[in-house]
This record gives sequence, C-alpha cells and structure tokens, in this order.
Amino acid sequence: MPITYVHIEWPDNQKDHVYSPSSVIEDYFKAGESLTIDTFLERCNNSLNEASERVRKKFGYACTSAEAESYRIKLKCEDYDVSKNVKIISIK
Repeated sequence: MPITYVHIEWPDNQKDHVYSPSSVIEDYFKAGESLTIDTFLERCNNSLNEASERVRKKFGYACTSAEAESYRIKLKCEDYDVSKNVKIISIK
C-alpha cells in the first residue's frame, strides 16, 4: 500500500496536503481540478475510509492515521464558506 499525498491549495491560497495510506485516493482526485469545500470533504471522507478499510483487510486493523487525517480535514473545511473551492495541485 503506497502512501499517497494529495497536494492542495485552500481558498485562502494556503498550501497543504492530504495523507492517505493507500493510493486509492487517486481514484477520487485529479490534479488540476477545483472542488467546492463540500465536494472536497465528501471525497476526502470516502477515500480515507476506503483506504482505512484496505489497511484493515491487509493487517487486521483500521488505519488510525487515515481517520485522524479525515478529522483534520473536516475541521479545516469548517474555516471556509462551502461555496469556496479547493484546488488539487498534484498527487504523489
């Protein structure tokens, strides 16, 4: 399971990244796209839940780092109006 990072830019131009324990996150995001806060949060939650389940299937326990990242992103999204966009810069 390759660790994968989605590099993003928040609506206020802050750079950040989303950590995933699995490359499955690449199925949810594409470099160059812009997503509303709501859509971005939904895709983060879905992809990180799926990544955590992949860890569970392989190792027998969920990935607490994916769960923590999902929570961190949720809190950060609360700082912005839902109509604002998050830009996906790259996925590595």
